[in-house]
Amino acid sequence: MIALGRAAAVAAILTLAAGVAEADSFGGIAANEKSYLVGASRVCTPIVVTAGAATGSPACHAAPADEVARLSTRLPSAERGPKAALTATAKGRVLTVAGADGAAVARWTSADTISSVVDVWQSPTGRLIVVEFVVRRAGRELHDVVGLDRGLGRGEPPTTPPPTDPPTTPPTTPPPTDPPPAVDPQVARVVAATRKAKGKTARKGWLIVLSLAPDHPEALYRVAASDAAAKRTAAAIEGLEALARSKAPDAVEWLVDARFDKAFAKLVGDARFRAAVGFDRAPTSTYERLMGLGGEWEQPLAPCDRPEMRLTLKRDRRFTLQLRTSCQGSRDKVTYRGTWAATGDALTLQLPKPDVGDDQIPCLLAVDKDEDVLRCQVDEELAFEARPSRR
Repeated sequence: MIALGRAAAVAAILTLAAGVAEADSFGGIAANEKSYLVGASRVCTPIVVTAGAATGSPACHAAPADEVARLSTRLPSAERGPKAALTATAKGRVLTVAGADGAAVARWTSADTISSVVDVWQSPTGRLIVVEFVVRRAGRELHDVVGLDRGLGRGEPPTTPPPTDPPTTPPTTPPPTDPPPAVDPQVARVVAATRKAKGKTARKGWLIVLSLAPDHPEALYRVAASDAAAKRTAAAIEGLEALARSKAPDAVEWLVDARFDKAFAKLVGDARFRAAVGFDRAPTSTYERLMGLGGEWEQPLAPCDRPEMRLTLKRDRRFTLQLRTSCQGSRDKVTYRGTWAATGDALTLQLPKPDVGDDQIPCLLAVDKDEDVLRCQVDEELAFEARPSRR
């Protein structure tokens, strides 16, 4: 009986140890990049990095399933191999995270000696860094996870007060505005021809456009992208800084595109790049509020209560809206496609009808604490409240 008791105790200890190891594995980053998941239910607030250093421990709590669902967590790919944007190393209790250029971006001191680093991840905008590592504790090696908030993108929130109720009628037609400036026919012809070209021919075409119209947003963007692809980093950033100074109405749209263009992916951690494209400041226009984090909005599913909603807005003013419901084994999914238009805090999703005209889904941009929220009324019975999903 004593042997059986000891065996049961050993089995319980092994089970507990396994449970701790599993719980301390990285589970994903929240869509708003303000928290992360450890295991299946521990929600943690990252440690803020100040002047390249972080102190203390992450604040974590066991969260119920509905709170975890509202996080809409994403599990990014681990930074590995020669193309990794970040690397993490440990010496004693000090954990150091470095960028692709080898320069340290964050240091943190653990309460325990770190044996090895398992993996490192970062959020889509680079704001959060999460590192999984192994420590020796009570004579055993255990996995642990730390999240570091670099502060990127922590601009002041917009100040628009939230409405008390979702809109029930489409926004009114905005007053007429001044017509856009006339386009030089010669510039228009060169732009049209250059859009059809590729490689060096396209670059030459965009340079010709800039010789005719030095403030042309698309030309500035395309030349900067070609410079970035050719690893002419300084020239690429200078082009984006010129784009940021442009007075053209659509300049901000190209700057937002640059945040997610693969051509600039290796520059996301560069302070000059982030300043040029406005990554780390509060949005200054409705377009930035709608598109500045990728143009994707979502509402998590609550069975028998609210539908899952995924709204994707495109720069060409087209959208895709997917609604999925689930209740007691019954599931349904519907997809809408159309165009969108925004005026002030009002967004209208326009759905083409088979015969004539458009159906309209009215939405309002509001603020909940320090985060934008999009409230839309599909019909009398169906409404949703969406929040931005970082790419």
